[in-house]
Amino acid sequence: MKKLLGRCENCGRAVFKGETLFEIRIDIYAKGGPIEFEPEDLEKDHLKEMKDLIARMEKMDVDELTDEVWESYRFNLCHQCRKDFHSKLKMKVSGTIPPVRSRYSNN
Repeated sequence: MKKLLGRCENCGRAVFKGETLFEIRIDIYAKGGPIEFEPEDLEKDHLKEMKDLIARMEKMDVDELTDEVWESYRFNLCHQCRKDFHSKLKMKVSGTIPPVRSRYSNN
Protein backbone atom coordinates (compact mmCIF):
# COMPACT_ATOMS: atom_id res chain seq x y z
CA MET A 1 0.00 0.00 0.00
CA LYS A 2 1.30 3.45 -0.94
CA LYS A 3 2.09 5.98 1.78
CA LEU A 4 -0.35 8.89 2.01
CA LEU A 5 1.46 12.25 1.63
CA GLY A 6 -1.63 14.35 2.32
CA ARG A 7 -4.91 15.54 0.87
CA CYS A 8 -5.69 18.30 -1.58
CA GLU A 9 -7.29 21.11 0.39
CA ASN A 10 -9.31 22.14 -2.66
CA CYS A 11 -10.89 18.91 -3.94
CA GLY A 12 -10.10 16.51 -1.06
CA ARG A 13 -8.21 14.03 -3.26
CA ALA A 14 -5.63 11.82 -1.48
CA VAL A 15 -2.06 12.26 -2.76
CA PHE A 16 0.26 9.27 -2.34
CA LYS A 17 4.00 8.63 -2.44
CA GLY A 18 5.17 8.82 -6.05
CA GLU A 19 2.83 11.75 -6.75
CA THR A 20 3.47 15.41 -6.09
CA LEU A 21 1.68 17.33 -3.38
CA PHE A 22 1.96 21.05 -4.14
CA GLU A 23 2.04 23.71 -1.46
CA ILE A 24 0.75 27.17 -2.27
CA ARG A 25 1.69 30.00 0.06
CA ILE A 26 -0.13 33.29 0.11
CA ASP A 27 1.26 36.18 2.11
CA ILE A 28 -0.76 39.36 2.44
CA TYR A 29 1.20 42.41 3.59
CA ALA A 30 0.17 45.95 4.35
CA LYS A 31 1.78 47.99 1.62
CA GLY A 32 3.70 50.92 2.99
CA GLY A 33 4.15 54.06 1.04
CA PRO A 34 6.49 57.00 1.21
CA ILE A 35 6.24 59.04 4.38
CA GLU A 36 5.29 62.63 3.69
CA PHE A 37 5.43 65.42 6.23
CA GLU A 38 3.64 68.73 6.22
CA PRO A 39 4.69 71.71 8.34
CA GLU A 40 1.64 71.12 10.61
CA ASP A 41 2.94 67.62 11.39
CA LEU A 42 5.92 69.13 13.20
CA GLU A 43 3.61 71.03 15.56
CA LYS A 44 1.58 67.99 16.71
CA ASP A 45 1.89 66.42 20.14
CA HIS A 46 3.46 63.15 18.99
CA LEU A 47 3.74 61.71 22.48
CA LYS A 48 -0.02 62.15 23.00
CA GLU A 49 -0.74 60.61 19.57
CA MET A 50 1.40 57.58 20.43
CA LYS A 51 -0.33 57.16 23.80
CA ASP A 52 -3.76 57.41 22.09
CA LEU A 53 -2.70 54.85 19.48
CA ILE A 54 -1.44 52.43 22.15
CA ALA A 55 -4.68 52.86 24.13
CA ARG A 56 -6.75 52.02 21.01
CA MET A 57 -4.55 49.03 20.21
CA GLU A 58 -4.84 47.65 23.77
CA LYS A 59 -8.61 47.39 23.22
CA MET A 60 -8.16 45.38 20.00
CA ASP A 61 -7.71 41.64 19.57
CA VAL A 62 -4.11 40.54 18.90
CA ASP A 63 -5.15 38.55 15.81
CA GLU A 64 -7.06 41.53 14.45
CA LEU A 65 -4.00 43.76 14.88
CA THR A 66 -1.68 41.22 13.28
CA ASP A 67 -4.01 40.60 10.32
CA GLU A 68 -3.99 44.31 9.55
CA VAL A 69 -0.24 44.08 8.91
CA TRP A 70 0.44 40.54 7.69
CA GLU A 71 -1.45 37.31 7.01
CA SER A 72 -0.05 34.05 5.74
CA TYR A 73 -1.88 31.05 4.29
CA ARG A 74 -0.63 27.65 3.12
CA PHE A 75 -2.63 25.17 1.05
CA ASN A 76 -1.78 21.70 -0.22
CA LEU A 77 -3.00 20.94 -3.73
CA CYS A 78 -3.04 17.85 -5.93
CA HIS A 79 -1.57 18.06 -9.44
CA GLN A 80 -4.91 18.88 -11.13
CA CYS A 81 -5.92 21.59 -8.66
CA ARG A 82 -2.43 23.11 -8.88
CA LYS A 83 -2.80 23.13 -12.66
CA ASP A 84 -6.23 24.80 -12.38
CA PHE A 85 -4.91 27.35 -9.87
CA HIS A 86 -1.94 28.16 -12.11
CA SER A 87 -4.26 28.56 -15.09
CA LYS A 88 -6.48 30.97 -13.13
CA LEU A 89 -3.45 33.03 -12.14
CA LYS A 90 -2.40 33.30 -15.79
CA MET A 91 -5.95 34.27 -16.76
CA LYS A 92 -6.07 36.89 -14.00
CA VAL A 93 -3.02 38.55 -15.56
CA SER A 94 -4.78 38.60 -18.93
CA GLY A 95 -8.03 39.90 -17.42
CA THR A 96 -10.12 36.74 -18.00
CA ILE A 97 -11.13 34.85 -14.86
CA PRO A 98 -12.73 31.38 -15.21
CA PRO A 99 -15.20 29.92 -12.70
CA VAL A 100 -13.65 28.54 -9.51
CA ARG A 101 -13.48 24.73 -9.19
CA SER A 102 -13.58 23.38 -5.67
CA ARG A 103 -15.16 20.65 -3.64
CA TYR A 104 -17.72 23.22 -2.48
CA SER A 105 -19.04 24.04 -5.94
CA ASN A 106 -20.71 22.01 -8.69
CA ASN A 107 -18.28 22.98 -11.50
